[in-house]
Amino acid sequence: METTALSIKHIAQMYCVNGKCFADLYRNKLSGYAQWCERELGSGFYFNAVNIGPYMSLDETCLSNGEVWTFLTNKDGHGGRGTLAAAIPGTKSDEIISILIGAMGKTLRRKVREVTCDLSSPMMLIAAEVFYNAHVVNDRFHVQQVYNEAVDEIRVDIRRQLISEDNARDKSVPPVTYSNGETMRQILARSKHTLMMSQNKWTDIQRHRANILFRHYPILKDAYRLAMELRSIFNSKISPAKAMGKLNNWYEKVSALANNNFRSVINTFKNHAPTILNYFRRRATNASAEAFNSKVKIFRSQMRGVRDRDFFIFRLVKLYA
Repeated sequence: METTALSIKHIAQMYCVNGKCFADLYRNKLSGYAQWCERELGSGFYFNAVNIGPYMSLDETCLSNGEVWTFLTNKDGHGGRGTLAAAIPGTKSDEIISILIGAMGKTLRRKVREVTCDLSSPMMLIAAEVFYNAHVVNDRFHVQQVYNEAVDEIRVDIRRQLISEDNARDKSVPPVTYSNGETMRQILARSKHTLMMSQNKWTDIQRHRANILFRHYPILKDAYRLAMELRSIFNSKISPAKAMGKLNNWYEKVSALANNNFRSVINTFKNHAPTILNYFRRRATNASAEAFNSKVKIFRSQMRGVRDRDFFIFRLVKLYA
């Protein structure tokens, strides 16, 4: 059952107590924050060895005003108590590696078998250096997102070209409308999400629009087909060795499209092939870390922002560590 977090001031108002006075009383006396801050956050970061398990996740979250923290979370915590293992300010890999190695002995670091993260180079370096005995896994959804962004760049490029041509045409002649009542500019503008979805989730309107689009722009049809093929590979319960063969075949098809927008896709698969293939060992994703980040953002919103950073971390620890 979902519970809604209430601010201290809100609780005070329910009992007709001065909100600011009660908030100050809770922070400085009732909560034990001062002792905790000196004991747990005295070095500028939070770490809890008890919450280190075999399956961990690494991700970064912006707390406020562009201040980014790195969070190490335990998948076995399932987003509740026992989830948050470390909260460290910044994303500099060398500093975070030094902090985590200093906080953990080799025995504890060897306990971790798998670490999931996105395609961020600092996160991957931290995972590999600190948890040297673990498999580093790139989140499949971030990998798919790289390809989806390349497909969308093709759509945007085509639309820009049409806009340029439309600006130069004779305005006395009305634009061509297709069987669904839309112009090609409208079809392209409204097809962004359609190109990210499986065909079986399309509505009749989306299917009609996509058929017109693919008939006039075969490159988008081929790119969409390969997007669905990549999704199918990731959905398959196969070994890393078999996945490597399928991904190599898929990679050759992407290269054959010979479109400059796919350079980032090609570079991603060249640079991260081993960590991408590690997904097929346990089919682990970074979804738990993304869910934790969402909870942090919701909590931040409920608290109307982060005015006192250390106290905010204290409350996160009480909820999730």
